[in-house]
Amino acid sequence: MSAIKLRILQAFAFGSLLLASAGSPSPSTNQTVHPNRNTMSAPAVTLGYVILYVKDVAASLTFYEQAFGLARRFYNDDHGKAYGELETGAARLAFASLDLVKEHLKPEAVAAAVHEGAIGGEIALVTTDVAALFTRAVKAGATPLSEPAAKPWGQIVAYLRDNTGHIVELCTPLP
Repeated sequence: MSAIKLRILQAFAFGSLLLASAGSPSPSTNQTVHPNRNTMSAPAVTLGYVILYVKDVAASLTFYEQAFGLARRFYNDDHGKAYGELETGAARLAFASLDLVKEHLKPEAVAAAVHEGAIGGEIALVTTDVAALFTRAVKAGATPLSEPAAKPWGQIVAYLRDNTGHIVELCTPLP
């Protein structure tokens, strides 16, 4: 590690230590909030992937390419234990086969289904033209749930289900 990088890390750690030792008042309770004192500084965190569990990774990749124009980044299938990724900007949208998930997590994985209730979550794809993307997705086989509509906070938002039943929100950027 270069001397400059080491000095920057030391300065960051020292600054973080000072902040951690000072604490800060909570605006809602007027109590002092203390960061985790077991570490000198919190690691930087970014969202790298959102991974949806599906029966057929290749079919999901193809659907998202056709419905939303996303570019395939990676795909591997090891005898049914498949994984694939699409480029979406800062984070990637990925798909893992149920067989791969079962190998990693051991218990039975729960997959979304087109004609059943939504499983606790959704993905949101941000676009400047919700109506056009909504129309494209429906033509590619998505199931419409709610047409594009203006929301009180200034976004245009629509909802649909993908080819496997996952909920997809299409929305404009927040104002």
